[in-house]
Amino acid sequence: MTRFDANNIRLGCQIASYGNVSETVQRAVRAETAGFDIISVPDHLFHPTGSEEFLVDPPWEAFTVLGAIAQQTDEVTLLPGVTDSVRRHPTELAHAIATLDRMTDGRAGLGIGAGEAFNFASIEDIDWDEPFTRFKETVSVIDGLWNSTPEELFTFEGEYFEIKRSHMGLKPAQDPRPPLWVGGYGPSMRGFTGAVADGWFPWIYSPEQYEADLQRVLDVAEDRNRSVESIDSALMIPTTVTDNSETARRAAIERNRTSLALRPPLLADMGYEDIAEETPIMWEMAFDEQQEAQLLEATERIPDDAVDQICVAGDPERAIERIEAFSTAGVDNLVLIPVGDFEETMTHYQEEIIPYFEES
Repeated sequence: MTRFDANNIRLGCQIASYGNVSETVQRAVRAETAGFDIISVPDHLFHPTGSEEFLVDPPWEAFTVLGAIAQQTDEVTLLPGVTDSVRRHPTELAHAIATLDRMTDGRAGLGIGAGEAFNFASIEDIDWDEPFTRFKETVSVIDGLWNSTPEELFTFEGEYFEIKRSHMGLKPAQDPRPPLWVGGYGPSMRGFTGAVADGWFPWIYSPEQYEADLQRVLDVAEDRNRSVESIDSALMIPTTVTDNSETARRAAIERNRTSLALRPPLLADMGYEDIAEETPIMWEMAFDEQQEAQLLEATERIPDDAVDQICVAGDPERAIERIEAFSTAGVDNLVLIPVGDFEETMTHYQEEIIPYFEES
């Protein structure tokens, strides 16, 4: 299915300046001035201690940072990219997004997934045996609280959560709700997106595999009598843009090879089944010594061309070509993760890339 329309594509920016809260806020403001429509931030709690290769800088708290960004921006949509359904009670998530939405006069969104092990591997009292069930219940509670009224109180009884006769008085500014985007890959998560959510928001894809996997989202939406045009198709991928196309591509390939290694099902779909069999999947990663060794070994075997497929990298002309390739595959909200020289990449987006899509 092709849904390409350059006039409708929205470009976003994922800001991840770990260890430096002020720089994160400054970069978000810079991304808005460059013309991006969406600003997202990752939501991590624990990064692996002792690792010299992965996630070495400490994470900040995502919703605090989003609140700070909200006070210094005017138009961009703000959302976590993505939070999880494990570490926070859904009542807290519902309240936080409603508050952010009120604070911004309707600019908040909720990106949410089932969780990643490294964020809470050290928290012994979390039950993560059935992450999909917990995720479904979390979304039901959030949506139920947003729709509750004093006359129609919200009650929920599930395996993980139990809410009795509740009414959350502070409602989001947006009606019927802020956009709820699901960050997940498997058939169940994609089916849930088509049935219930407002958008699909995974991390790392090639255009061909994104188009193939998006089809399940749209098929389920159609089966539920939902308009497929009402489903936001979003994606987070890395970007590096410089005046020299080959320099940018080489830098992006070296910086993002590990990201592709963390997506073994994608590797398999791209034709690298032998590599996919030997690397742990992202959501199970606690980044212990054994997993890191497996990941590094797999990373060394991934061809350059494969990594290039999951990036928007090159000079501005090639970056435009890559964005159009993802748009043709069905992406209508492309959230880019700047890798390398942040200001150089921002300048090219502001002066050449974003104007091109605004004028198309």
